[in-house]
Amino acid sequence: MARVDIAVPMFNGISTISECLACLAEQTFTDFMVTIWDNGSTDGSSEICADFARNDSRFRHVRSQTTVPPLENFKKGLRLASADYFMWRADDDLTDNGFLAATVKALDAKPDARLAVANVRRTNTTTGRTADYQVPVALKGDHASRAAASLRACHPSWFYGLWRREALLADLAVLDAYPFLWAADHLATMRAMLNDQVAFAPESTFTQRIMKEGDYHLSSVERLRARKSYVAISKRLLDEGDYSLSDKAILRKAIEQHANRRVAPWFRTYKRALRERLRSLLPS
Repeated sequence: MARVDIAVPMFNGISTISECLACLAEQTFTDFMVTIWDNGSTDGSSEICADFARNDSRFRHVRSQTTVPPLENFKKGLRLASADYFMWRADDDLTDNGFLAATVKALDAKPDARLAVANVRRTNTTTGRTADYQVPVALKGDHASRAAASLRACHPSWFYGLWRREALLADLAVLDAYPFLWAADHLATMRAMLNDQVAFAPESTFTQRIMKEGDYHLSSVERLRARKSYVAISKRLLDEGDYSLSDKAILRKAIEQHANRRVAPWFRTYKRALRERLRSLLPS
């Protein structure tokens, strides 16, 4: 059995899937199995995936005859994986060739880590703008200080890092109580961040390509609800940890600051939500 299972959920990815699969095939770490979960593609990408799988025994192409909701196709890859280490790879994202080697090394070196992540480069293919986000490699202090630093430095693409599969199964279950896509990627990594269980691979880079904007943006009223739910779940996860009362107070403040950046700034969103409610009460 391979050490790493990689799931590639894909639907009509003809413009990106070839580059995605080539990126995985060229990894210097080779003990992996890739399963392409083809969600009934109709644009010719299925044929590309099938041909790739015929020529590399580390790749499997599983095509659904019907198109299911994207999240269902996404979860299928995790549910049917069996390796100790697991990751998803979106068909429009890339990494350097040493990404798997670096993240496997990072997880191996930190036995209590739930997740290993690399630096992130965010590239908007429409505007050409790029931004780099470095992992916080020089974390110092106690567990609470390092957890707070992870909350400040995290990036949504950490979700696409290399997970211990059993840890991910538990952490993904947290989302059952969070009925939003907005910031769900951050919430899935919350337990790992709060418990100082993120391993860092600063020698590697994950490239997140923004091909188009997502369609899951929320109104101010809904974003305020999302923030409230997000913070409540995060604080419940914090209470599971073995922290002193003073450390919990520090991390509760860090969660609020994190939510302001990653979910919604509380005061500004509150004002906008209030205006939305007032407008809805006015006669048309």
